[in-house]
Amino acid sequence: MITGAALWPIMTALSSQVATRARSRWVRVMPSLAYCTFLLAVGLSRIFILAHFPHQVLAGLITGAVLGWLMTPRVPMERELSFYGLTALALMLGTSLIYWTLFTLGLDLSWSISLAFKWCERPEWIHVDSRPFASLSRDSGAALGLGIALHSPCYAQVRRAQLGNGQKIACLVLAMGLLGPLDWLGHPPQISLFYIFNFLKYTLWPCLVLALVPWAVHMFSAQEAPPIHSS
Repeated sequence: MITGAALWPIMTALSSQVATRARSRWVRVMPSLAYCTFLLAVGLSRIFILAHFPHQVLAGLITGAVLGWLMTPRVPMERELSFYGLTALALMLGTSLIYWTLFTLGLDLSWSISLAFKWCERPEWIHVDSRPFASLSRDSGAALGLGIALHSPCYAQVRRAQLGNGQKIACLVLAMGLLGPLDWLGHPPQISLFYIFNFLKYTLWPCLVLALVPWAVHMFSAQEAPPIHSS
């Protein structure tokens, strides 16, 4: 679901740029075809590798595409930090209330996990992040981290600067290099600790990508730039 929602604005932006430059109808639909192909690959990998059920994958892909379509014109760039904090809190409290209400009524939202442990030939392949609260900790942490990143002094300084293509490539390489090891950290066997580490990890991700990495690249480039002498 997150993949479908995150890639939707990228796909629409590429489609609009291609539509203004290409005359061929097949070239114009290439971003949409790439979007659908990538989502299909992600869905198949989740079914055969992460032990997701097909109905979960299909519902997640459709929901992600719909969320991307609905939320792209409503990016909360100028919201206060309290908006992001309250959004994360509302996600945690609202989802917890719904979960425990349904659990009290006798409805187990983790029924698919039980079936997966029962029928999968390799139960050890079933990850903890397949549980419902793993997505909750990820989404609420990302919402809080986005607010912290957008209101940080590092982001304010980078926003006033114009990063060149080389600096953007450096940001991409450095961010991928940092996010890779960070993704392998924080996988304790206890479920409660996993939720806490998962929340902290996804809170840190937006701060790295939007604020800390661009700020570090900008400051390093400013130090390396030769001084300009006036005649």
